[in-house]
Amino acid sequence: MVKNIKIRDMRMLITPHPVFVHKTTSIDDVAKVLISNPRLRSVYVVDNDLKLIGKITLKRLIKNEFKDLIPAEFAAFKALDFIGNKHAEELMVPPTFVKDDDVLKTAFLKMYNNDLDELPVVDERNRLIGNIDLLELLTILVEKKEQKAGKKYLDVEFYRPFYRFIE
Repeated sequence: MVKNIKIRDMRMLITPHPVFVHKTTSIDDVAKVLISNPRLRSVYVVDNDLKLIGKITLKRLIKNEFKDLIPAEFAAFKALDFIGNKHAEELMVPPTFVKDDDVLKTAFLKMYNNDLDELPVVDERNRLIGNIDLLELLTILVEKKEQKAGKKYLDVEFYRPFYRFIE
C-alpha cells in the first residue's frame, strides 16, 4: 500500500528542513539548538560542504552534559565515552540515512532495525537535504487507509505541499 512511496514525496510532510550543526560547533551550542527546537530528538552534523558526517541524539547529549551524575558503578564504563568532548564532531555517531529515490519500506526498515525515530535524507553527494521521521511514515499510512475507505483524513491541500503524490 505505502511501501513504494518515494522519500522525496513525503520527506517534508512534518519536518520541512533538517536541523544541523557544523562539526566544529561547541557542545553547548548543540544543546542550544536542541533546546530551541523542542520537537527534535537529534541534530545532524555536517562538514564545510554540508555533507552529512554524523548525528547527535538528545540522549547522547544529555549523557554527556550530566556525566557527573552517572553513578560510580557505571562511571568507569559510560563516562569514558564522553571525556574531553568539546565539539559536535567528538560527540557524534555515524548516521544511518536514506536518499530521495529510496522508498518508504527502506526508511521504515532502517528505522526499525536501528531503533531510530528519524533518518536524515542525503543527495547523491551525501549532502544533507532533508529528514524523515516516524510521524511522517504514520501520516502516509493513515492517509492511504483513509483514501482506500473513501474518507478524507487531512486537508492535505492546505497543510502540505506534496498532497498530489499521495493518491
